Amino acid sequence: MDIHFNNKKQVGSWSLYLALLVLIALGAVAANYLLIEVRNQTLDISLWGFLVFSVVLFYFGGFNYVDIALSAEKVDVKFYNLFPLGRQYNRILVPTDKIKKIKVNKGLGVIGRKLKIEGVIQGRHALFPSVGLAACNKHQLQQLQLFIDTLTKEK
Repeated sequence: MDIHFNNKKQVGSWSLYLALLVLIALGAVAANYLLIEVRNQTLDISLWGFLVFSVVLFYFGGFNYVDIALSAEKVDVKFYNLFPLGRQYNRILVPTDKIKKIKVNKGLGVIGRKLKIEGVIQGRHALFPSVGLAACNKHQLQQLQLFIDTLTKEK
């Protein structure tokens, strides 16, 4: 069974939503300092908390562009984080006979869903970086889970 998909369509909308969330939080903090003369410490802390939360969600929420090609011979995963600063393109290419464990970790709803791959490379146990799947749709996740199920049944 060969499966190939990417989440190019979903990535654009997720990137826009997350960037708007950060801009709204930043605008609220700026408006608080520019427009409100009387300082309310509770309001300041809550607005800064909202800003920090939105940036952390954008960076660590598992929103990645992924291009996944799965076949009986190899697992090829190309990905990068949607956060615009420090973006780095990564690739995981592992033969299926070298994979020890592959699974999709559930997160909190959409946030935090990750693909974890463990394998044996040159006789040593290898933990590959987690790939965020929060920007993937339900059909893509079902295809991935179906491949994982067939791979684990073969072993």
